[in-house]
Amino acid sequence: MRSVSIIVLAFLWLFLCSCISDQDELPPPDLRASHASWQEILVARDSLFMSEASPLLPQDKPNFEGLSYFPYDSTLVFRLRLRPELVRDTILMTTSTGELRRLIPFGTFRFDADGRGHVLSVFKTVDDPTSDHLFLPFRDLTSSHSTYGGGRYIDMDLDSTGIYTLDFNRAYHPYCVYNPSYSCPIPPPENRLNLAVTAGERLTEQLRRGPQLPGDVTTGY
Repeated sequence: MRSVSIIVLAFLWLFLCSCISDQDELPPPDLRASHASWQEILVARDSLFMSEASPLLPQDKPNFEGLSYFPYDSTLVFRLRLRPELVRDTILMTTSTGELRRLIPFGTFRFDADGRGHVLSVFKTVDDPTSDHLFLPFRDLTSSHSTYGGGRYIDMDLDSTGIYTLDFNRAYHPYCVYNPSYSCPIPPPENRLNLAVTAGERLTEQLRRGPQLPGDVTTGY
């Protein structure tokens, strides 16, 4: 009976937690640090695209003047607790080239934006279990319009505290947008936001070389 009571209490605790907005539990994000980090990312990413390691096609490199971004939006920065996945079975995520990428569902973020609650799944690579890299692919209401229909990504480093800054200004396009030879994971259905994320990288039509995917600009979402 004692074990049954413990299980019942555990489920009750999980239910109560699910009713609480994660950002209300924590102090607000450091927006000054977030903005400064965003500016550094813009410079670093443009430098990469101008370097010998650039993912751009040869014909696009001479005229490259920089990537395009939405203006910085402090309302799309959240300080959140990552809720760990109880079952971390390997999944196969489809890519732009039809290959399958092996990933582990690592946790979920829950946040409020535009008057609604939203949930996003975060993943970890299977191929390198020692890596501290967390991967958040998503699509939103800008996908197939001002951003790539195949979605955008946010990268994070594993934090032992379980608390993260989810900053949509750091959202970026995969390389396959600019060069179809790259294989890029397509966000799963549960990571499609009913929200226009007007932050982060947006399309530069002159450089857009990637494959047409379901939900891309010519096919609808």
